[in-house]
Amino acid sequence: MPTDSVRLHAVFDLAMRIGEGLLTNGAAASEVTATVLRITSSSGLRNVSVQVTFDEVVISYLADETSTPFTRVRSAAARVQDFARLSAFEDITHGYIAGDLPLEEARRMAESIPRTPPAYKLPLVVLGFAVMGGAAALSFGAGTLVVLAATVAAGFLIASGELLGRKQIPPFYGQAIGGFLAVAAAMLVSLINPNVNSSIVVVSCIIVQLCGLSSIAAVQDAVTGWYVTAAGRILETLMLTIGLVVGVRGGMLLADGLGVDISVNESIPISLITIAWVVVSGIGMGIGFGVGTQVPWRVLPWMALVATISALISHVVTGLLLERVYAVTLAGLVTGLLAVVLGDRLRRPTLLFVMGGIIPLVPGSLIYRGLLLLGEDVSAGGAQLFGAAEIAIGIAAGAVLGQLLASRVLPYFRRSEIAYTPSISSPFTTMRRRRLSLGSRSLRRRNGPQLVEPSTMTGEMTALSPAMFDELEDFDPPAHATGTAADPEETP
Repeated sequence: MPTDSVRLHAVFDLAMRIGEGLLTNGAAASEVTATVLRITSSSGLRNVSVQVTFDEVVISYLADETSTPFTRVRSAAARVQDFARLSAFEDITHGYIAGDLPLEEARRMAESIPRTPPAYKLPLVVLGFAVMGGAAALSFGAGTLVVLAATVAAGFLIASGELLGRKQIPPFYGQAIGGFLAVAAAMLVSLINPNVNSSIVVVSCIIVQLCGLSSIAAVQDAVTGWYVTAAGRILETLMLTIGLVVGVRGGMLLADGLGVDISVNESIPISLITIAWVVVSGIGMGIGFGVGTQVPWRVLPWMALVATISALISHVVTGLLLERVYAVTLAGLVTGLLAVVLGDRLRRPTLLFVMGGIIPLVPGSLIYRGLLLLGEDVSAGGAQLFGAAEIAIGIAAGAVLGQLLASRVLPYFRRSEIAYTPSISSPFTTMRRRRLSLGSRSLRRRNGPQLVEPSTMTGEMTALSPAMFDELEDFDPPAHATGTAADPEETP
């Protein structure tokens, strides 16, 4: 397709900025690729190939068989947890695709997002994670002293991690220092009152430190075939977890030397009697995590709702019917379903609600038990840690499956033109000159064409699900796409 060079650069600049923004804020590789392809497609570009790795987005455009490919590579910045920015990037994407935003305006907005001051200042972010730590302790039936200690310890470890990050210290060391601080706080609680279960402080801090890791996106990439990106994210999660383990083990060695007992005892309850505490703690963890990750205040109640439902499912099913790994997988499945529905209705990223829902499911107590047993019985401690890893994979797999199912069913009931649902599919899906539908069938019948040309190289890697495409029909490209579109080819 003949394309003006200036406009081609502008389209690629917009696509690269949004792709980098989504990747930096934790979106899965399939979602990043699908979004970039939507942008190039809505601009009238065909023969575009997108490849996403752990820290890079690569876009290549081939105008025709005799032309030299136009390729751009953009490296992603350090990972952050800012769902307000993630929402802003998705808003720009959908506004541009729908024709509400001109190309230059979309570029200007995408460029300004990283420079936009956060909605919540650092003290409020620290307070949010501190509340989350206290709520996590409450979910284990902790008393006032332990809840207060967990709240303060969680706030301190988040503040120390933020300080180290601003000093360009690798996050591995921040995790290690946070683990040591958690054990130190538990030791202080044990010295103040030896009769309380001070180990809950450590467990709560472990939950706070692990909640932001990219395990969901890593498992989503792995189960959908994006193995390179999945390997990088899994290794990142593993190294940060090892950093936490190093800090906790160091604190435990100090506690043993001082003769302080912070072992896990049977006061961590799993029964229906604690349902009220689970509800309160779920609300606290959802709101605390939302504030800490810059979730808009209007969305906080919905995030708290998802976290509470997830916690209740896990708690009740574990206590009555199934082993914990199956209970958390079921809770993750429901979380994925709810996340897609709420994301589409509220026009917010699905990842926001997924991360909020999995917070009460993090196996903090199993990790701590495993670390305690490693000093006495390596095989028993390893078994506990393996069980924690099994639960983590079950949570992520359940959440991904829930999103997959909901994203396949929801388009039949959607009333809006553009979906905020995730695109979860294999990178080897080949599109043969089909068209990407932005709206439901009823919208197309009522309002006329709502289609754009898909951009891909036949046989190259893409990330768009076959369910998102219709058979070739003779429609014009969107009104906001300037330039002359290529003639459609026959579908084999």
